[in-house]
Amino acid sequence: MDARELKQYERFKAEAQYHRGRCCDLEGELRATGPELYRAYRKIDRLENSNASYKAANLALRQKLKDLTAQFKQKPKPVPAFVKASVPAGESRKKPGRRAGHVAAVRPMPRKIDMHQDVPFPIDPQGEPSCPHCNVRLADVEHHRRIVEELVPAEVKVTCYHTTSGYCPGCRTRVESRASEQPPAANLPHAQPGLNALATAAVMRVCHRLPFRQITRLFKDLPGLSISPGAIVKQIQRLGHWLEGQYDRLKFAL
Repeated sequence: MDARELKQYERFKAEAQYHRGRCCDLEGELRATGPELYRAYRKIDRLENSNASYKAANLALRQKLKDLTAQFKQKPKPVPAFVKASVPAGESRKKPGRRAGHVAAVRPMPRKIDMHQDVPFPIDPQGEPSCPHCNVRLADVEHHRRIVEELVPAEVKVTCYHTTSGYCPGCRTRVESRASEQPPAANLPHAQPGLNALATAAVMRVCHRLPFRQITRLFKDLPGLSISPGAIVKQIQRLGHWLEGQYDRLKFAL
């Protein structure tokens, strides 16, 4: 073996030793990363299975949404009660009002007429009714009855009750004279709401569900009675205590 072959042999030997060492290093790394790689492959499998199930669920939900959308488009939207149904094409709309010859539906006549008032025309020099615009005598004069139902404006009525009190030895308490329309147990130095005002406030609160501030505003605007919301609360509570016995009797009667 000459020098050139020997030199080539040494080079091949060094390369073989290098590759052998490199192979040992790679085998060590493979042994170290093998379990981790195995766990990564297992995790990838689980994720792929989950992804497949999610895809299937997503497709099912998309199909369900598509079906519901189609049903919603086919189903007519609900019309509110206050909206009249539209007339179909080709049909004539019903004529408003009742049929011809039907008895007219009017407000009932009042049972009682409280006041009669004459409303005359102007009188010409001969004492005959004349037109109020051109002062020409009217012909074919007729008389009519025009009935009007009107609300009487409410007003605040203030009553000062002059009562007398004294000590009763039999009851061992001080008693005071009281009028029938006077609110009970109201020995207050200042003005207080009367029975009608208390009943009106109770009806507004219980029957019509009005807030206390709205009740005070109505009292102020309509009859001109100034009262605070807190006073109405307290007075309605007192009214409830006064009517406790009547309420119990009504329960037993029913």
